[in-house]
Amino acid sequence: MTRKTSLEQPAPDASDLAVPAAPAGARRAALQRLIAERGFVSVADVAREIGISDMTVRRDLEALERDGVVQRSHGGAVPIQAAVIQTEPSYAARAQINAEPKRRIAAAAASLVHARQAIGIDTGSTAAYLAAELAGHDDIKIVTNSLQTVLAMPQPILPEVIMLGGRLRPREGSLCGGITQQQLSSHWLDQFFLGICGIDEGGVYDYSHDDAEVKNIFMQQTRSVTALCDSSKFGQRSFVRVCGFDKIHRIVTDTSLPPDIDAAARAAGVEIIVASSEAEAA
Repeated sequence: MTRKTSLEQPAPDASDLAVPAAPAGARRAALQRLIAERGFVSVADVAREIGISDMTVRRDLEALERDGVVQRSHGGAVPIQAAVIQTEPSYAARAQINAEPKRRIAAAAASLVHARQAIGIDTGSTAAYLAAELAGHDDIKIVTNSLQTVLAMPQPILPEVIMLGGRLRPREGSLCGGITQQQLSSHWLDQFFLGICGIDEGGVYDYSHDDAEVKNIFMQQTRSVTALCDSSKFGQRSFVRVCGFDKIHRIVTDTSLPPDIDAAARAAGVEIIVASSEAEAA
């Protein structure tokens, strides 16, 4: 499902769905747009946001699945992937999507970092949230090729930060190319936190060949690779495949992966970490 589709039709507001007595067709059309916009919705979240029963949400999702426009997954639904993502949304636009789940993912990922470790942090908005979580740690080293990652760290920045040089990609705020790869190849890391634009049963994806090349060097130079993946990435496939699950050690996400993706990841030995909300943890 491309970003273009969601821009052509305004994202549904809760009020589009909030009247249980509304015609089922109109309610389901609005629900379909909501799923396309978010990438994943849970039954519980939809029921809470729009004030209808879980049973009604499930019936609507069953109807949409029969129509072939969504796929039900554990506790919710994802859109059927209709096309490969061809255009790269700006960093600023992506940073507004699923901000709270991305913060949860970042907090869970930060808990994996230990004293005296050297870590790589990728490009992307979730990676930037992770950098902010780690800004107060004075006993780690951070290597990154992302200006956004460094700018996200509040002052004072206590870790030692190594900013790789190279050719700037202004849309992403990342450095790439031969200089970046050469500098990165001289470092050995304990962990690399990988940012992605999509995930399906075949692996993980990025918008840019240049950034994907740097990601693969990062993965070659580290002991452990953790992919940061919020639910808006589920079922999304970009033009550039970064790697399969055999190169990834764990995935940190905000909700359960769709069954097909979960099965493929676990078959490759990937650990799945779901970052719970405060309400769920209580």
